[in-house]
Amino acid sequence: MSYVQTVAQTVMPEELIALCMPFGKCQHYCATQTIHNRGSKNSGLSIVVEGEVKIGNYGLDGSYQITTTLTRGETFGEFTLYASLARTHHAQAINDCRILQISEPAYKRLISTHDIVSTFITRSLAIKLHTVLERLDDMRRLPTHVQLAKLIYQGYLMSNQRLIKLRQSDYAERLGVTVLTAHKALNTLLTLNLIEKKYGGVEIVNTQKLAEYLSDNTSLLPL
Repeated sequence: MSYVQTVAQTVMPEELIALCMPFGKCQHYCATQTIHNRGSKNSGLSIVVEGEVKIGNYGLDGSYQITTTLTRGETFGEFTLYASLARTHHAQAINDCRILQISEPAYKRLISTHDIVSTFITRSLAIKLHTVLERLDDMRRLPTHVQLAKLIYQGYLMSNQRLIKLRQSDYAERLGVTVLTAHKALNTLLTLNLIEKKYGGVEIVNTQKLAEYLSDNTSLLPL
């Protein structure tokens, strides 16, 4: 789950995936296999066709800190195409994956033939930048339990369901904190009677109450 409600706008529509397929090579990756490493300078666009990919980096203690999880239609590698930058994160297959790998020369042919793909990628990058700026602002201003409350509320906005299916370890990875810190944040929200523990996730007790809590404690509700 991405950090903004507009996550669907960064998922490539099926018709665009079909346009991209002839311009790349669909490669298979087994579960836990590395797709690329941080620092790689191989330029190209990667599109998840099947399976799940985790993007993240290793901490000083050797633990893997996930930044996001990508599924079908989500893209990565844009920085290498538009700014010739090295890849900032490791990409690893969570399960058996098929990734469409489009080299830089092939990408140039693709967007010259189908400029709608370029329009989509540019918009997707703008939304991702928006996400990062909002997340950085939260990290600077908000205590962990408020960040967690916001993440849960955004899950509700995206699914329209009060039951948010995320484990404690998922919260820790999403917020970039230890499991112990995530556990303390979760307990704070439980004490405030904003959420209840459920099997495989948490349930919002009252969505209006949670929205009011965020309004009082962040000054900025999720966009």
